[in-house]
Order: sequence, then C-alpha cells, then structure tokens
Amino acid sequence: MAPNPLPRSWPPPTHAEVEAIGRMENAALRNLHITHTYHVLKVCFAGVLGEVDLSWCGFATWASKTAGPFIRKELVAVLERDMLARAEAVMRDFGVTQARLLGSWGLPSGVATVLSRAMDPVMSGVARHVANGNLLVFQELGPLYAAMLEHFTGPQATSPAALERVVSLLKPGPLESGGQDLLIRAARAYHEALSLTRTKDRAERVFLANALVGYHEQTRLQAPIIGALGAPLKELFLDHLRDLLRARGTAMPETWLLALFTPLADRLERCWRELMTRELMTMELPDRTLRLGEDIPALTAAADFPPDLLRLEHPELCALMKQLDRTPDDTAGSAARDWGRLTDRMNLVVDLFRSRQQDPVLYRPPFTPAQVEAFQQGRMPTGRL
Repeated sequence: MAPNPLPRSWPPPTHAEVEAIGRMENAALRNLHITHTYHVLKVCFAGVLGEVDLSWCGFATWASKTAGPFIRKELVAVLERDMLARAEAVMRDFGVTQARLLGSWGLPSGVATVLSRAMDPVMSGVARHVANGNLLVFQELGPLYAAMLEHFTGPQATSPAALERVVSLLKPGPLESGGQDLLIRAARAYHEALSLTRTKDRAERVFLANALVGYHEQTRLQAPIIGALGAPLKELFLDHLRDLLRARGTAMPETWLLALFTPLADRLERCWRELMTRELMTMELPDRTLRLGEDIPALTAAADFPPDLLRLEHPELCALMKQLDRTPDDTAGSAARDWGRLTDRMNLVVDLFRSRQQDPVLYRPPFTPAQVEAFQQGRMPTGRL
C-alpha cells in the first residue's frame, strides 16, 4: 500500500500551466518542470484511482528525471573519458602512417585532441534529441492527464459524459496517421477502473491503460531515440581531423586522408554508439538504477508481479500483452537488446509497468521542496538533480 494519506503538497496542474511548460525555451529548466508536473499528476491521480495502482505518470516521472542529465549535458566528462579510453585500444590496430601525419601530437594525443573537439557538438545533438522527446511526450500526455483529473473527479466522474469530455479532446485514428486511438482506449480503461470494486479488476484496467499510453509514447519517441543513438561522430571526427591537418600544412590529398582515417572513424563511431546505448538504456528509480539491457528484476523472490497482476484475465489486456510481451507472465527475457527497436522497448516496458504498478516507492518526489522552489522561480537548483 502507498503511504496513507499520500502527501499532496501541490494542487493539480491546470491546462494553462501544462501548456505554459510546453512553451518554455530553456530545455534544462523545462525538463525539471515536466518531471515535477508528472509527479504532481501521479499523486493527484491517486485521488482518482486510489493509492494502490500507479498511473503511467508514476513511471513518466522517473523516465523524465533520467533524461535530465542528458539534457543538461552532465555526462560529457564521463562519456569523453570513456571514449578516450576506448580510442586508445582502437588505435593499437593503426599504424605509423597516421602517426606521422599527426606529427608531434602522435597518434594517441592527436586523436584525443580531435575527439575532444567533436564531443561537444555530438553531446549537444544528443541533448537536443532527448529534450525534444521529453517535450513531445509531455505536450501530448500532460494535457490528457490534466483533463482526466478534471473530469474523472466529483459526483459525475463515472458518467459516460465525463468520459466523452476527455475523449473529445483526442483525435480518432491510428497513430501512424496522427491519430490517438491508443490514448482513447487508455482513457476508457482508466474510466472503467473508477467503477470497479474488485481490486484485481481495477489493477488490470490501470495496467491496460498504462500499457496503452506507454505504447503510444514509445512509438512517438522512435525518431528522437534513433537521433540520440545515431549522433554523427564519424563525420564530425573527420571534419575536425581535416581542419587540424590543414593547420599543420599537410599536403596529402583529402581523398588519401579519408582513406587513411575513415576506418579509425568507423571504429570510434561504433564505440560511441555502444557507450550511448549503455547510457540511454538506464532508468533511475528512487531505490535503484535499472539497466534496461538486463531483465527487469522480479518483484519478490517468490513472484515477478503483484498478486493482482500475477495472472491476467481481462480479454483486451491479454490481447495487448500477446502483441507486446515476448515472455508472458515472466520478467525473464524482458531485457531490451536494441533500444532503437520499438518492439524491444515495449517488451521491457510492459514488464516494468506490470511489476512496479503497486510499488509505493515510485510515489516519492523527484526533487526537494527547495529545488522545486528554485526552478519555479527560473533558477537552476543546487544539489543532485
């Protein structure tokens, strides 16, 4: 059970407030507002659904918080250090011609110089893609959860009219053509949960809604994820290398230079993608760091999922799990091998949602009250974010 009563330190965000966050230009500050707003939404939504079953916002809080260090470019030093270490190993396979061209720098220090120059624009590109994804999802889902809070509360909350007011804000049709059918189904599932008294029935409807929202979200994030994974390190490395060698007065034709250094650039880019995949495939929860390339940890030694979700019964939910979950009723095999593939991500996401839907730890706030006060005043907070 979640702590009772669950602390409600902030009022529900209004539609105007959500839209104002979406218009913020400072990506780092905007990410803090988005993360905090997801937290407020999840706590307020507990007043709608009850405190046992977390809504999608409970997971979005921590995914958005995990995105923060990328957006703020806090990982530059760590990634540059790791890249230089890998570059040293790669350069052992390259010979004297490249070293002579780099002259007094030598092969290791010359490549390190070029890599260091390339890293800042590469990390800026990663930050931009992650920030765009963070914003893209919030602009669509923030207003939806604010609307559900508004219309699914009060004496008419379970009426068909309340559901219709929410659904009327969404565009029918498949996601591929800009439609929001998955979100419409999710809103209906949340609404159904309001009237259910059997805890298992309610838990399954919430899980269905969360999984549908997650499916929509991850589909929308495909382009930003591919962009973040595919930063053009090779091209930037070769561009900076040409500039450096020209400054040294190297007379060798450019085609020869490319022939000599492109194999090295290819190897370095593969190293970079491995590092970025490792970093992107993590999720910071309040009590642990999940490595998304590994199986989602079982909930307990005895069971992968909470009792209400141990064996699924609801037909629509079972059909969706058959579509998305390669390892039904088991977290073994949930690991995402390729974060750039939607099917790999969703195979992991549904097990994460299912295993942690009733984990009260996820209700914890992502920031201290002092940090919230700081960024609400337009200042970057101090301390660990």
